[in-house]
Amino acid sequence: MPKFKLTHHDNMKIYTLYQQGWPVHAILRKLSADGIDISWGAVKNVIIKYQHGRAGYEHLSRKKIPTFKSITDADIDFVKSTLDENPTQTCSDIMRRLSDKGTITSKSTVRKMIDSAGYTASTPRYGQMIREANKLKRVEFCKQLIAVNEQFDDIIFTDEATVQLHDNKVVIYRRKDCVAPVLPKPKHPLKVHVWGGISRRGTTQILIFEGILKSDFFVNTILRLGLLPFIRQTYPDQHRFQQDNDPKHRSNLSKRFMQENQINWWDIWPSESPDFNPIEMVWSMMKQRLNKKKLSTKNDLTSGIKDFWKNDLTVERCNTFIDHNFKVLPVAVFIGGRATGDLPKKDFPREIKVEVIKLF
Repeated sequence: MPKFKLTHHDNMKIYTLYQQGWPVHAILRKLSADGIDISWGAVKNVIIKYQHGRAGYEHLSRKKIPTFKSITDADIDFVKSTLDENPTQTCSDIMRRLSDKGTITSKSTVRKMIDSAGYTASTPRYGQMIREANKLKRVEFCKQLIAVNEQFDDIIFTDEATVQLHDNKVVIYRRKDCVAPVLPKPKHPLKVHVWGGISRRGTTQILIFEGILKSDFFVNTILRLGLLPFIRQTYPDQHRFQQDNDPKHRSNLSKRFMQENQINWWDIWPSESPDFNPIEMVWSMMKQRLNKKKLSTKNDLTSGIKDFWKNDLTVERCNTFIDHNFKVLPVAVFIGGRATGDLPKKDFPREIKVEVIKLF
């Protein structure tokens, strides 16, 4: 069989497939399908050359190929300190910083250095942003509730949320030698806004609306039609109304309405504290349930929301969500007011959980 000579383009194709995680036998089948008839060993040799940092220099003489410096412990420490400082840097960023200090190496070697430094790549987790001043307020708020042994018996927890028709928050599987299939998603998915509240005695009605939430709509629709009937029917004795510090919630129009209608606004809620509001768990569960249904129209979406609110959100489930604060608030004190959702379970040993829960 005549020897097949790989071109620079062929080599780059092999490098690309290898970077995507394709095994040698899969790359070999792909090349064969493209009319490139070479052996398993030839593909392996190209990959080895790539791993040793000689990729892309086939057109140069050996004397002109850049030399790669051997990696030292100091280089590993440099990579570690670089990622400690900014974990969002890419492999190319680190390679350039190594080059600036005189260590010329390849991307594959940088990946090994990152692994040796104790790091691995993963999809970033995004959490709520909390300013330093608000961290202190969050801690004081939690300490105050713990000190009085707050049981949340008369608090109505409320909030707004946005629900989209196409969230695509599902797990998708792919073959190991193939890329993940693309799920279609409209550029401007249909969405609605919802407002609701939960308490120890059950839920308010769920209000579904579109457009921008303005102060007059908040007062005349949400407070007048959504909150007041619930208070008068379910909490005729006493209540506390919780809401976040959105400007519409704190407008003069809203304050005047609450004062005129004896709505007892629990106005001690710290800013940037959605993790203290158990209704956030309601929105999360609602979106998970909706994602399991085949929804194709706006009517499907609104019907799904109403069905969840009526049938899934029982009094017992509301109490379970509210009881979660017995865990969240002590933890917030323990970590100095940082967002409790930023703390992975594996970084929070069970014995520490037990100690902070004892605070309540």
